[in-house]
Amino acid sequence: MMTEDDLDALFATAKSSTPQPSFALTQRVLAAADAEMELYVKHAAPSRMPVRASFWATLSAAFGGGGALAGMVTATVAGFYIGFAQPGDTALVTAVLGGDSAMIDLMPGLDALLDETP
Repeated sequence: MMTEDDLDALFATAKSSTPQPSFALTQRVLAAADAEMELYVKHAAPSRMPVRASFWATLSAAFGGGGALAGMVTATVAGFYIGFAQPGDTALVTAVLGGDSAMIDLMPGLDALLDETP
C-alpha cells in the first residue's frame, strides 16, 4: 500500500519530467497538416467579390423569416384597404350582433371617468 509520502514523490517526479513527442511524430503531424492545407486551398471557392444579400432577404431576416414578413405585409395591406374603402353602414352588423340597430360607442370619451361629482 502506498503512503502519502510515496504519492507526493510520484507526483513530484511526474511534474518534473514532461514527455516530449518524438521528432518522427512531429514531422508526420506537420506533413498531414500541410497536405490538408493544400487540399483546402485547391477546393476552396475561388476568390471573388462577396455576395450581398438582397433587400428582401435582409428585410425578411429582420422580421424573423419569410412567414413573419408575409404576415406583416398582409396586415398592412388589410389596414390600408379598410382605411381607404371606409366600410359602409354598420347597422346590419349591429342588428345581427345586438338584436337592434342601436349604435355602439367604440371610442367612448373620458367624461365619465373625469366626473367631478363627489
